Amino acid sequence: MNIVFRKSGREIKAAIQKRCEQLQQRLEKRNQVLDEFLNDKQKVRSYLLRPSENYYSHGGRSNYLLYSQNDISSEEKQQIDQLCKRIFDIEQELNRLKLMTTHLDDEQVFELDFNDLIAYGFEANLESDVE
Repeated sequence: MNIVFRKSGREIKAAIQKRCEQLQQRLEKRNQVLDEFLNDKQKVRSYLLRPSENYYSHGGRSNYLLYSQNDISSEEKQQIDQLCKRIFDIEQELNRLKLMTTHLDDEQVFELDFNDLIAYGFEANLESDVE
């Protein structure tokens, strides 16, 4: 059984606007963490120089890498990688949603599946306050 939800462009735009506000708040928090990291030149340098994977020499023997106490840990490197990936994902979603609102006709009715309903930001308690 395939359930279809009929929503007007106006309703979709309202849901997208709320979704964008939520995403923008999340993005601001992540950008703040990234800015704090970027302001620490020593950590940024260490991040850029530290290899992502184990480093092996050409002879097949592992090279033991010695890190100073001030170098970034592999866990911190992974956290920063994840932070950057999430910032990119949020920005992509915001751009996609803004593109949608630009090209939606308020009066046109669309048939959305459940995944579309969620992706556009419709909530279980969302009441249509547009007439």
